[in-house]
Amino acid sequence: MLTVLVLVVAPLPVVYLLVPASRSVRYAALAHELCVYPSVLAAGLLFYISWRMSQDSTTGWLAAGVTFVGAQGLGASAVHLAQPGAAAQHAGWLAMVDLGVQLVVVVVTVLAARHVLRLDPFVLGLLCGLLTTFVRGGVLELPSMDLTEASLRRAAVVLVLLQLVGAVLIGRLPRSPLWVRARVAAAVVLLAGAHLLSAPTRIGGAVGDGASVLLTVSGCVVLVTAGLALLQHQLQRQRGAIRGLHERVEHLEADVRTDRARLHEVGATIAGIAHASRLLHSGELPAQARRRDLERMVDAEMARLQRLVDRRRTGPLEDVALGTALEPLVTAHRARGRQVHWQPSGLQVRCRPDDLVEVVNILLENAAQHAGTDVTIDARSTGDDVEIQVCDRGPGVPAGLVEEVFAWGHRGRRSSGQGIGLNIALRLMNEQDGDLRLETRTGGGATFVLTLPAAPASSEGGSAERAS
Repeated sequence: MLTVLVLVVAPLPVVYLLVPASRSVRYAALAHELCVYPSVLAAGLLFYISWRMSQDSTTGWLAAGVTFVGAQGLGASAVHLAQPGAAAQHAGWLAMVDLGVQLVVVVVTVLAARHVLRLDPFVLGLLCGLLTTFVRGGVLELPSMDLTEASLRRAAVVLVLLQLVGAVLIGRLPRSPLWVRARVAAAVVLLAGAHLLSAPTRIGGAVGDGASVLLTVSGCVVLVTAGLALLQHQLQRQRGAIRGLHERVEHLEADVRTDRARLHEVGATIAGIAHASRLLHSGELPAQARRRDLERMVDAEMARLQRLVDRRRTGPLEDVALGTALEPLVTAHRARGRQVHWQPSGLQVRCRPDDLVEVVNILLENAAQHAGTDVTIDARSTGDDVEIQVCDRGPGVPAGLVEEVFAWGHRGRRSSGQGIGLNIALRLMNEQDGDLRLETRTGGGATFVLTLPAAPASSEGGSAERAS
């Protein structure tokens, strides 16, 4: 507020010092209007920027109105300053122009409450202000209108009444903050009063000229501060909207990641079921025992797939025998021609069985895609925990990328995968009080270690599941 006031008042002493003729109070008042009204145009530009951000119809009309006030006020000051004698002789014509302009403002304000502005507000305000300036300059070429002092004062009273009506109508415009409309209405009255006092009729004489300067400064300060406050208000709304959009995008990204993770799990499970189903229907299974293993695997995987699709997988932790949980999965991978070395022994862990199967399934799929070798699953008890190692004999992972392999979307240059499997596996392990890490091995190959709490029944045994 103080900065705006200083910027608006500063032109007055500058003009007073640099232009000797301005040391007349009358001339200083006109010259100060010429210096101050550009600030009103700047206020119109602030309203225009706010309209561009909000596309609010009322803000657009206010931007056009403030720009018009600045442009026509600048033009009127220039006309009076350029031809002070002619302006005094044609005071009647200039009063009629002021009455006509104010009447148009009242009509437009009524229309603004019911119609949306279709034109550019700033351009519209400038064009109307220039047109009013041309009209004012044109009436100076007409024969002088002989009006008595009383007639000019009556015209001034009518002008003031129209200004008050316009201010009331501005205050009742819809959809815009009340404090904005109230400030604009007050500023219009202040600037109109300043224009009236600085008109050629010289209402109030030297005192009126001084009051004109005060009203001009006050009106300009009110408009500029209102424009700044409105722009700040719109910026805060924009920031809030942007924050809301960021939150929505984050939620959407989370949903997309969840759906992609679920599709990843569904795809891997369906692949095993489909391959086992083809083997069962092809009649190429001479061993009845293997057929029974495949049938049990299909039933187990179908049940897990149903729980996954229905989103009923998440539940409390339970004691799970590793042999019972992993046997259908190992059978599924062996049915697809993959060499998986694994032999159950009796260890039990506390986890969610579907999650455990999915994690091991992801590791086996990764080994098949990236290593292309046989895979060994080994489990051992380590006190209160059980470690499950999934080892392959492929090229392994460079030491500098050990931590990055668990990042969402990370994949090797030659990988055809999505880069989300290991991230899903790590999340599933963390959700059931477990851990997943990658250990480097000398001589190549990758070893992923799953750590889960041991079930009470298996924590005392210390048995291990060894590779066949």
